[in-house]
Amino acid sequence: MDKKKPVSEIRRGVIVFLALAVLTAVEYVIGTNEAPTIFLWVIAILKGALVLVYFMHITRLSGSEGGH
Repeated sequence: MDKKKPVSEIRRGVIVFLALAVLTAVEYVIGTNEAPTIFLWVIAILKGALVLVYFMHITRLSGSEGGH
């Protein structure tokens, strides 16, 4: 079972990368057209949440890690 964990971590990383790329492309299209800025705010919040959860491991803060 240990062999599947690195593959799933890589797969999750690729999915997050693709999601950020798609959101950036959508953000560009919305930014170059006359659209309400609320859409840009929503995309920025989604991208920030993805970065916090995946790259900054914010979900691990709620767990017990020992003495810290």
